[in-house]
Amino acid sequence: MKKLFVPVLLSTVILFSACKKDKSSSGNSAIEGTYKFKYISAKTNSTISGSLGDKAVTTSDYTTTNNGGTVTISNGTLTATGLTYTVDTEAKVYEYNGTDLLDSTSFPFTFTLPQSNSSGQYKLIGSDSIYFPQGSITATIDGNGNYQSGAGGGHYSINGTLLTITQSATKDSTFDDSGETYNMIDSASASIVMEKQ
Repeated sequence: MKKLFVPVLLSTVILFSACKKDKSSSGNSAIEGTYKFKYISAKTNSTISGSLGDKAVTTSDYTTTNNGGTVTISNGTLTATGLTYTVDTEAKVYEYNGTDLLDSTSFPFTFTLPQSNSSGQYKLIGSDSIYFPQGSITATIDGNGNYQSGAGGGHYSINGTLLTITQSATKDSTFDDSGETYNMIDSASASIVMEKQ
C-alpha cells in the first residue's frame, strides 16, 4: 500500500479574520461593548481518504496562549484591535488501511498571530445566533498555507462579563497524487471568549 501524504495541519489554525465592510446594521444589542480578547479554544480534524482504501486522520485540539488585544462590538460592526495569540500544541496523525490502524504519530504544532486589526459586519438572529455576511469571524489556514474564510454564523452566549462566540466550519475537496484520487474533509469548531471591559 502506498503511504498517504500526511499534511502538516491541513485543517487548521483558527483565526480571527479581517472581514469586508457591509452597509447593513443590526442595531443595538446585549453584546455591544468593548471586550478584552481572552482566548480561542479549538478542535480540528482533517481526514484524507484515498480511492484505494487508505486514510489519514490528523487532529489537533488547543487553547490559545499569550492572548492580547481588544474587540469592540457596536451598531452592527465588530472591530478587533491589536489582536494576537499563540498556538502551541501537538497534532496527532492516524493512518489506516480500511478500518485497520497502521500507524500513529504526533508532532509539535506552533503558530503565533502577530498583532493585527480587522473589522467586519455582523447581524444578530434571534436571541443567541450571530451571522457574518461578508466574512466569518474565524478563518482557517490549510496545510498549503491557503487562507480560507467566507460568510458564516455561529452562536453566542453571555455569562456575567464573558461573551463566547462558537462557530464550526467544514471544507470538502479532492485532489490527485501519483494517479490516485483523494478526498479531503477539513473541519473545525472554535469558541472565541472575550471579557467585557
